[in-house]
Amino acid sequence: MLTPYNYNYIKEQISYLINTYKSVQDIKTVTTIQQTTLVKIEPLLGYKVETIKSELMDKSLTNARAEKIYAFIKSNVIPFNQPSNKQIQKLFRKVKKMPVPDWEKLDLRDYTYLGWDDPGTQRKYIILQDVEQRLQGIYGVMDSQVIKGACSICHQIGNVSLFLSTVNSAGDGTYTKKGNYICKDSHLCNLQIQSPEHLQFFYDTISK
Repeated sequence: MLTPYNYNYIKEQISYLINTYKSVQDIKTVTTIQQTTLVKIEPLLGYKVETIKSELMDKSLTNARAEKIYAFIKSNVIPFNQPSNKQIQKLFRKVKKMPVPDWEKLDLRDYTYLGWDDPGTQRKYIILQDVEQRLQGIYGVMDSQVIKGACSICHQIGNVSLFLSTVNSAGDGTYTKKGNYICKDSHLCNLQIQSPEHLQFFYDTISK
């Protein structure tokens, strides 16, 4: 089975292959990209790559036709494990009134982390899982100013804002503010994550 970020990585490789078919005429170059694509995605897909291999190697493959391939791959994605309201409350004990995501509107196969906004307070809440699948949570205020820049979670260029969290890092009652720039749109951010390391580093840096 695949993680959401595995899926994003595979989709990126296939998209690059399709763009190669469109723009490159040299047969040797195309063949090299085909082989490279398989080398990159096969360790993740395993034997399932055989199901889509013939379609991927078809030089007439288009983005529209690739949607069926993506659907097949996504059917193998393990969704983010939906936390209960009790778990969310435990993660954010100091928050008295907090909105929760509308779960029915979310495809949790898209999410490496959960991020949602409270427009009334300008807060963004973030829940992620560590390597042992334990839930971690942090919240902060999102600056209303949106700029074009690099997101510290997905490491892609897009519309980002400063996320600022107030934390008791010393454990002595002294609070400090820590922050970094992240995508304004957490769903879009999730769709761009291809590795979880930057997400965990963001959390560790802000929360401690």
